[in-house]
Amino acid sequence: MNNGGNLQTEDENYICHIIIPSKNYQRSKFFFEKVFGWKIIPQPGTSSLDVLPPSGKGPSAELNSEVEVVVPSIRTSDIEAKIKTIERFGGRKLKDKTPIDKDGEHGYFALFEDPQGNMMCLYSENESSKHYSKQ
Repeated sequence: MNNGGNLQTEDENYICHIIIPSKNYQRSKFFFEKVFGWKIIPQPGTSSLDVLPPSGKGPSAELNSEVEVVVPSIRTSDIEAKIKTIERFGGRKLKDKTPIDKDGEHGYFALFEDPQGNMMCLYSENESSKHYSKQ
């Protein structure tokens, strides 16, 4: 599929992850475990916590102390190319492509703002980890 000059695969351009703000992990963990039955565990290589719904349905999620608003993450195969397209259509880059952990084992992210001022995240897998995470 071709969209604005960017080739796409079927495994991109969907919301794959949600970042939920939390200034108190223990309080958030207690709330989400008791209300929704979610399992809250440390996220490897980061200071965030993974949120795992018991059904396994829906996008992955995390509790994160560095954000102030809920941030949807959109999967893409090429963060740099997608940022150029975002900027061409009125969006703005907020953070360059960054490894999620020390060496990018869990992939990469970048932050952007759409033309309405909504912060969002782009996510791409580490090429060597692609065979692990077909969801």
